[in-house]
Amino acid sequence: MFAATRRLLGKAKRPLTKPRRGIPRFEGGSSLLPILFPLGRYGVGAKVNRVTWNSPNCYWLITKIKYNKRAIRDDGSIHRGKVWGSLYWRDKLVGTPDRKVPGHCKPRWQLLEEPTDPTRQPLEKGRLHRKYFLQV
Repeated sequence: MFAATRRLLGKAKRPLTKPRRGIPRFEGGSSLLPILFPLGRYGVGAKVNRVTWNSPNCYWLITKIKYNKRAIRDDGSIHRGKVWGSLYWRDKLVGTPDRKVPGHCKPRWQLLEEPTDPTRQPLEKGRLHRKYFLQV
C-alpha cells in the first residue's frame, strides 16, 4: 500500500466494506449470437441494438458472422463465434463500416428488424476450415 492510502484509511470514520450491488435497471435480452442464429442467412442484414439504448435510430447493422461449429448445443443452436457490423447512431454511420461488434457475448441485445433475405444459406468463401467454422 502507498503511504498516502494508509493515511487516508487510518482517518476513515466509516467501516471499509464493499459497496452493495445495485438492482439491475434493464431486464431481458439475450446475447447476440442466439438472437441471430434462427434468422435467415443466420442474421446477416439484421438490425440489433442494446436494451439500454433508448433511441430506435441507434443500431448495429450486421454484415458478417462467423459461428464456431464445435460449440453446438443440444437444441442445434450455436452460441460462440464472432460478429461484424456497422454502427449507426441517429441514422448516421459512425466509425469504419464492417468492424467487430463489441460485447456480442454479453446479454441484453434485442432485434429491431429482421434481414430482408429469408434464405438460410451460408456463404462459403475464403480459406476457412469447414469443419470448425461457418462464415456468413
